[in-house]
Amino acid sequence: MQATASNPTVSVAQGDLPDDLREVQAVLASMLARGEGERLLDVVLTLLAKVRRDNTQLSLRVQELLRALYGRKSDKVSSAQLALVLESLELASESESESESESESESESESEPEPEPEPEPTKPPPARGRRGRQPLPAHLPRRRVEVAVAPAERVCETCGGEKACFGHLTSEILDFVPGRFEVVEERREKLACRACGDGVVVADSVKVREKGRPGPGLLADLVVSKFADSLPLYRQGQRYARLGVELSSSTLGEWNAFAVDLLAPVAGALRSEVFASGYVHADDTPLRVLDRDAANGVKRGHIWTCVGGGAVAFSYTPSWHASQAARVLGSYEGFVQGDGYAGDEAVLEGHGVLVPEERRLGCLMHVRSKFVAALQSGDARAAVPIAYLKAVYEVERSVKAQTLSAETFAIERHQQRQIASVPVLEQLRQWLEENASKLVPKTPLSKAVVYAQNQWHRVLRCFSDGRFEIDNGQAERQLRVVALGRKNYLFAGSDEGAERIAIAYTVVGSCRLAGVNPYTYLRDVLTKLQGGWPHKQLGELIPARWNERDGPEASPAASA
Repeated sequence: MQATASNPTVSVAQGDLPDDLREVQAVLASMLARGEGERLLDVVLTLLAKVRRDNTQLSLRVQELLRALYGRKSDKVSSAQLALVLESLELASESESESESESESESESESEPEPEPEPEPTKPPPARGRRGRQPLPAHLPRRRVEVAVAPAERVCETCGGEKACFGHLTSEILDFVPGRFEVVEERREKLACRACGDGVVVADSVKVREKGRPGPGLLADLVVSKFADSLPLYRQGQRYARLGVELSSSTLGEWNAFAVDLLAPVAGALRSEVFASGYVHADDTPLRVLDRDAANGVKRGHIWTCVGGGAVAFSYTPSWHASQAARVLGSYEGFVQGDGYAGDEAVLEGHGVLVPEERRLGCLMHVRSKFVAALQSGDARAAVPIAYLKAVYEVERSVKAQTLSAETFAIERHQQRQIASVPVLEQLRQWLEENASKLVPKTPLSKAVVYAQNQWHRVLRCFSDGRFEIDNGQAERQLRVVALGRKNYLFAGSDEGAERIAIAYTVVGSCRLAGVNPYTYLRDVLTKLQGGWPHKQLGELIPARWNERDGPEASPAASA
């Protein structure tokens, strides 16, 4: 069919179109036949705009997934890369008149070339000094190995006499001795009166578990291996088998649950320590939990972390429903720092949690990450806010590099923020206002700008007191070990098992923050708890305080 001016048609091979597009073709052909050319053009342009928008969103989503799988996880942007992008933006924003004037000046310079400066002699790069080996830690056990000269070389070739020793060449070898099991044979003394046979007494057992055989060192190793090293129980069983002891996963699970249940009072004391600080970093991450009543037998629970007062407290909720999540904070009324996730608002506002708006702090790290995502998607304009944020973090690093006491540090940081950071933030705020209306909605840069503007009042609140951090990195870092462990043990067997996971991460995470060796700590604390440690003295078993009293004697090399 040929198209004419009096009878225009849309000519497309029918076999090339699916059924839905054939219907669209028929509609467009009828509009064209009725002479509705302008309306037809609007319809086609609208469809093309929608297709392009959808294609752009899908392309961005594919890029995000590829970066998540294969790309760098850090949001850091190098200064050189940032300067290059900013320079390209400046070049792109130059006016035509400036470019013409530059071309004229270039033509003049070409007519009268200036003599080239003589190249400066290049200096050879300075020799890199060798730093040498670091000395091995003095606390490591040492054993001496005497290495004698071979018998054939002990006789002098000149006179045939016996050679005498006049010294030694000494060097150190760092070796590793794998862990080993040992059997402790407990012999409990029994006493009785010889005269009358009465008054029989038996010494108390030193066993940690009355009806079991695990010692405190084995229980401590189970907890540390799973919750500090993210090693599932079945892999621990394989490791123990290589050391000569066969232990089933069910047995190890039972012993692990027993040890964590013993630690529950200490976890409660740590929770009180965290919320007594008055300033808490909070965040959460999902955790798969087996549940027969849920779809596919698995439900999505949540592990929450709250960091404050030099300790960390983890909590578990069976779902993300606000009524359950509100139990994490309870009646806490201090400052809370988070990432501004919309679900947090439901938790903080409607279920009895008394955290007023003026005590909620934002996270500059999340603001930066969204601009970095926009830059990685190809929008060079995101380099401008990233440069502002980079300057703010430089101020933070410079203050932390100084050796100051806690009180002096907070005062100095607050002063430096007011002098150097707040003016930069004001420039960033102005840039957000100027560009917000110019951006295409729902693009990565537009989303970053909207998020920054919505969180701006909470971000500024971080700069009102030198005690406050400018981001929620402390909580984010604590959740990394949960994310790593989740990849290995995959799920919790029940809500009770998830509660134990929260308890174990609370104790082990607080050891890490306090710089305490978790194995040494748990071996000692498990023994004390099973031996009837007074409940009113649980505060003494908090890792930081335990380290001050028992840590140096128990382990001179205590480290996380």
